[in-house]
Amino acid sequence: MPTKIIQPVDSVVSIAATVLQILQHESYTVDDLWDEVNKKYYKQISIDKLILSIDFLFVINKVRSDNETIAINLQ
Repeated sequence: MPTKIIQPVDSVVSIAATVLQILQHESYTVDDLWDEVNKKYYKQISIDKLILSIDFLFVINKVRSDNETIAINLQ
């Protein structure tokens, strides 16, 4: 979450929103998703922040894992 130290663009929630926008079109592997997020996000993000964002979305039941791909959860 954004705080006095963490700017909103650096927060997991903000990155997760971009991940959801990208996943609306198709499923991706983690590496391909990382490339897509870095193309569309305001600045380059680390793989650690991407994984945290995917974990956050998984916990709130917004994404699912199909074998080695990440997809949006439509259920």
